[in-house]
Amino acid sequence: MKAFRGTLLALVALLALLGAWWMVRPVELTPAEKKAALKGVEKPIFVFEKANLVKVEVTRPEGTIVLAERADGWWLEGEELRASRSMVNRVKHQLHDLVARATVVDGPADDALYGLGTSTIHVKLTFRDGSTEEFDAGDPNPSGVSFYIRKTGDTAVYTVKKSAVDYYSLSLAEFRERRFASFDSKDVDALAADLPGGKRLAFQRTGERSWDMLEPRQFAANDSEIRGLLGRVSALKAIQFVTDDDADLAKYGLAQPRARITIRFSGREPLTLLLGAPTGEKDGEYVLAYVKLLDEPTIYAARDGLLEDYEADTETFRLKRFARMDPNTLASLVTTFSGDERDPDLTGTVTVKMEADKWFWDTGVPVPGSTPKRLATRVANVQADEFVAEAATNGEYGFEKPLATIVMNDRGGESRTIVVGKGAPPLTDPEGHERERFYARAVEFPEVYIIDSGVVDVVKDLMREHRRKATGDAEKTERRDRIDQERGGAAVPPGAPK
Repeated sequence: MKAFRGTLLALVALLALLGAWWMVRPVELTPAEKKAALKGVEKPIFVFEKANLVKVEVTRPEGTIVLAERADGWWLEGEELRASRSMVNRVKHQLHDLVARATVVDGPADDALYGLGTSTIHVKLTFRDGSTEEFDAGDPNPSGVSFYIRKTGDTAVYTVKKSAVDYYSLSLAEFRERRFASFDSKDVDALAADLPGGKRLAFQRTGERSWDMLEPRQFAANDSEIRGLLGRVSALKAIQFVTDDDADLAKYGLAQPRARITIRFSGREPLTLLLGAPTGEKDGEYVLAYVKLLDEPTIYAARDGLLEDYEADTETFRLKRFARMDPNTLASLVTTFSGDERDPDLTGTVTVKMEADKWFWDTGVPVPGSTPKRLATRVANVQADEFVAEAATNGEYGFEKPLATIVMNDRGGESRTIVVGKGAPPLTDPEGHERERFYARAVEFPEVYIIDSGVVDVVKDLMREHRRKATGDAEKTERRDRIDQERGGAAVPPGAPK
């Protein structure tokens, strides 16, 4: 009986714990449920979905600022200037679930006492369905950490967190978009720059992650370097809005700019940036310069570091990842190794294929371990230590009798052949150790590079694993043949050890 009572008490305790968990479990509430849940705990001021806000009107004693959503983003209506994306996001974030910290007055009050009289800031929010919400933002309370607020149609005065409304009194400039030349680098087709001293750079996109330099020389260009140049422009930020009237460009060094950068896109008009004279001012330790977009009147002051990357040595932009393949799309690798004095028995050709996210030998047997994946990654992403020559010459780099040849085939039918020639001058580290290097190239392109020993090392690993497999297969075949002979040539029964 005592045991039964103990079990019953344990069951009751378990049910109580489950009930307590059910009461406090996290639940995703709809805006309406959230509003209802807050009632009686905190006074909800606004509850709405951020994506539904399409217009914000801020009326102040000195005038009205209107931020409105359009098909191409948010704009300051009337001014026809781009609205600050960070300011729009701030409004959405601060107001979409705003609750009152306290009810100050629950009825008519002395408006001037709370900054809700003639000096108040009136805010009107318009949503996608045409509905609106309005409120007056007043002064900070004596503590300075909260602001007074009154919702239109409500006589009560509340306090809300300072960050919810303090920004509505900022200057018009704070509502303007400071990143005036932003774009998505994936949409860029071409980049050209006319630089000081008559230097000119020009690049053309040839693939998702591939570029060619057209000027001042012609060669395959490094995608990461080009994205760096584009990022310099896209990240430009206005420190000052100098003027919205470009009538006197010479005053700002923009009639004959120091540099002109033009970016062409697949789905929009080109963007041309003009870089003018230094302003004579600084933003911290950074010198400021005048800049503007060719087709827009506004002149900005921005940090004058834009040209540092553009004026780099031309060779900086040369492609070093010269295989131009994606290791994640490879379907097969055909690897040939000629052997060297240290591993003369590793010669031969090995084929591995990718099927159902696994690598297989050409016999259909899965390859154990990660060696094929390591080789695919190494050779597809092979990065040159140095660029050597625009084209290979007969016999100079050992490509006629290469040390290793790796043919990559991807699932889209593209193929690339990497050949590793003779040894190149090694590098010596600070401790005096030499790092082995080789000449290499992609057969499909003329350029010659120097690479480290990483590709060759993994090729050797693959050849060793294949040799072990071949040796094991040969031993199994020999054992099976011996059993056959001992049985007088009879076939090995199914299930018998081989």
